[in-house]
Amino acid sequence: MKIQQVFDGVFKTIFWLWNLTFLSIVYLGILPIIGVPLIMATIDGSIPLEFSLTMAATIAVPTVCTVIGARRFSKQPLQLMRWFYGVEAPLFLLCLLRLFLLRELTPASSQIIATIALCIAAFSVEMLYGYLGRKENVQNIFDFQNSHNKQPHFFSLIGEKRSAWLQLGCHSLMVVVGIWAATLLIYYALPVALYTLYGFLFLVIQFFKFTWVSPFLEMFKYGAWVWTLIWIPLSFILFSLTCSLFVIMPSLYGFLYIHSGRKIWHSFAAEYGKNKALIGSLGVITAWLAIFSALQQQPQVAALKMLATPPANDTVRQTLLAKSDMIRSGLVNAYLSPYRYLSTVGENNHIYEIYKNSLNWPDGAAQTVQNSYNFLMSPFLYQGSSADVEKAEKLYGEFFDTELQKGDTEAVKHAVQSTSNQEEAKAGLLNVSEEKVWLQSQEVTVKENGDWADVQLYEVYKNQTPNLQEVFYYFSLPESAAVTGVWLADTGDLNKRFVFTVSPRGAAQQVYNQQVAERVDPALLEQIGPKQYRLRAFPIPVKREFTQTDGPTEMHLWLTYKVMRQPQGWAMPVLAEKRNIFWNQNTRRTIAGKEVKYSGKEARETWLPPFLPAVAQQPLTAQQAVLPGGNIISAKPLADANYSLPQGKKFAVILDTSRSMAAESKEVKDNFEWLKANTASKNAVDLYIASAAGMPPKFVEDVRNFDAEKVTFYGTLQLKDMLQQFTQLRGDKSYDSVFLVSDRHSYELSDDRKPKLFISAPLWTVHLGGLPPGYDDATLKVIQDSGGGVATDMKEAMQRVATTAASGPSTVSVVDGYAWSYAKTPQSKKTAKSAAVAEPKNAGNEGFKPIAARQLITALSKQKSSNQLTQLDAMHAVAKNFKVVTPYSSMIVLVNDAQREQLKAAEAKSDRFDREVESGKEQLSKPNNPLNVSGVPEPEEWLLLAVGAIGLLAVFLRQRRAKMVG
Repeated sequence: MKIQQVFDGVFKTIFWLWNLTFLSIVYLGILPIIGVPLIMATIDGSIPLEFSLTMAATIAVPTVCTVIGARRFSKQPLQLMRWFYGVEAPLFLLCLLRLFLLRELTPASSQIIATIALCIAAFSVEMLYGYLGRKENVQNIFDFQNSHNKQPHFFSLIGEKRSAWLQLGCHSLMVVVGIWAATLLIYYALPVALYTLYGFLFLVIQFFKFTWVSPFLEMFKYGAWVWTLIWIPLSFILFSLTCSLFVIMPSLYGFLYIHSGRKIWHSFAAEYGKNKALIGSLGVITAWLAIFSALQQQPQVAALKMLATPPANDTVRQTLLAKSDMIRSGLVNAYLSPYRYLSTVGENNHIYEIYKNSLNWPDGAAQTVQNSYNFLMSPFLYQGSSADVEKAEKLYGEFFDTELQKGDTEAVKHAVQSTSNQEEAKAGLLNVSEEKVWLQSQEVTVKENGDWADVQLYEVYKNQTPNLQEVFYYFSLPESAAVTGVWLADTGDLNKRFVFTVSPRGAAQQVYNQQVAERVDPALLEQIGPKQYRLRAFPIPVKREFTQTDGPTEMHLWLTYKVMRQPQGWAMPVLAEKRNIFWNQNTRRTIAGKEVKYSGKEARETWLPPFLPAVAQQPLTAQQAVLPGGNIISAKPLADANYSLPQGKKFAVILDTSRSMAAESKEVKDNFEWLKANTASKNAVDLYIASAAGMPPKFVEDVRNFDAEKVTFYGTLQLKDMLQQFTQLRGDKSYDSVFLVSDRHSYELSDDRKPKLFISAPLWTVHLGGLPPGYDDATLKVIQDSGGGVATDMKEAMQRVATTAASGPSTVSVVDGYAWSYAKTPQSKKTAKSAAVAEPKNAGNEGFKPIAARQLITALSKQKSSNQLTQLDAMHAVAKNFKVVTPYSSMIVLVNDAQREQLKAAEAKSDRFDREVESGKEQLSKPNNPLNVSGVPEPEEWLLLAVGAIGLLAVFLRQRRAKMVG
């Protein structure tokens, strides 16, 4: 009897001492200091809700279990221990693992976690209500007492028989879980036991050396006496109890669950017979193991194998395309493996390090233990290497013809948000269509000047998050338009705007990215195609929910451009893509002096109308501008009758066969049918079919022999790669024009390679389905230098080619309803005098000169020069003089002298025009691998680390409290 009383006392002491110590630390220390900031951060959106809920569950488990233990088992010490080791300890450990180790769950890891949670719930039901079948089949006194407790309403609804079968199934799994978890914990129990014993002896020795006195006095010195006298002793008690419990837990946990499963099995067998009990248990276990085995097949293994070598024919390509979903799943799993798995199998070495280096086991024995551990932990380990991340990203782009972060944005975002990793401030691919910055108001004003107009777009942005954000637009304007300004301000006061500087494109990009990294205000406006532009502004001031400040709360942006009148009116910017910004029915819009109201889907999707009607409708007239240096640009309006189709010419057509073109297969068919019917009979048209890796490009001598319906669209191709294939395949053939038929190709997959591409004939890129967001500079240079352009169908491209040729050799381009021509006046004394007279005559046409300057730069880009940098500087000088954005000159808004000095230094470099491709791909910081270690600290080092951690926590919490009070 006395021994029983001793054990009862031990059981009660363990339960109450551990729980009361833990609850004291939580409710008296952590919650008052961290709780309120955590709630505020969750409301602000800076901390995912899942983390707060998991933290709440971690705190709630000991609280609820303590209450239940006090109410139901206070007079049953043995049951109190069963409750602690069978419910509270494993559930608490599960919450900690989910909070600190497990990130995004996979199907395999979800099965394990769900099974453990189910078994814990089943064990708690068994403790609280006993066997759910007939009460006469109860096996022992405790079950008999618990069986008279009122059952939950759910079990009453499904009936006694179903409840018994359900309980049998759960407790059958409990045996499996008990064996698995106990075995897994044993790997740590032995080292922890030895470390705890060694640490205790080390602590006793250090105590009598009094080396701890000085740190404790320092804590008193800095006012941390509460931590010194209360929290550090409590923390050591909690730590010591946890270590000792962890040593006992494997055997006790396994025993409790196996015993509980056996007990329920016998109760069920007594009621329904051993055969049914055996069949039911084995059936559940077999089904669970079958599911487990199926989920162990990680999808990346098959996906990486299938894409290991490029397909050599169309049959293999079509087979792979049919398995696109499986390949997508595998590549995404490999890319996100650092977020979905604790470690790779090869990098998981911590068990080996513990047993080899700390316990001095032989190398072979330690590795055997590690291998057996890997087997048990297989649902949480990635079957591959860390190099698979980059490999999967590359293969995804090559197979799906788009950047992985863009093609599977939701999957990537969910994985990132499953950790505490913060996104970058720059708007990347993960921010496409994100609603972080609200467009509060938008105002468009138009000042008509006959055949051209000045347009101003004024927008006000309000951040909806507690983090600095970047606004990002891809948009297009008519090819003849000239962007003339961009400004930033904290208010709508025009006198306080930060003005722009026209700078070489490479220098402007370099300074902008540096300033964003340093969290300083810049804005950057670039031209990245004949019609395409990119606008970025940073930082949009953070939203402040709980703090008041005199700082800015919104950002104001102005953008101006000049545009020629078209039959539809004045062209507005056409949005290609936006990041971070959104608008809705509450956005105030004023367009051309009139308030505009949108609602529903239209309010969320409409940025600007495509055109604004022109007030004046007089006939279009010819325009001319005399620019410095004797350069004359003329614009002649064209009627429909002025457009023609080519005759007697020789053309090359390059067909893009990349994966994304499959979405435009109907457009491909229609355009080639138009080509055969309207061009091929009067011109020689050769076809070059570009191909992704694995198959060579093909040459079709007459386009009329081509069947568009038989093309297999596969892989990815950059425009410059298609041009390289064309130059290699054409040999010595020459053409009057070259047409590259593609789609809105993935700009994000472009790179900074600058292959030597010489296309003597004008190069026209025909983009079916719409223009791409932009081009890399190497491709853009080929288009500009060759005198080509961009179009959205073959008819438009052919008409512009033929009409340009018919308009004379001085014609720069035929675009937007005008024929633009360039002439240079010889600078003799007589012509200089004539130019001086002509200049005043054009004074009334000053507003047209920026538009003319854009065409002058287009003309200069076609001229051959032995010194490319000198030519770029000359074109930049024109852009700077007339304050316009060009493919070579960008506008950057700077707010302080340090930024201006930085820009000045960048402009002096020889690479000032070298611009990098801005893919938008975010460099995600990979979570740490908790199962990979380079070495294991000695026991005394662990103890010192624990003391240091407690001290740091004391200082941190004290500073946090002081900050909140302040």
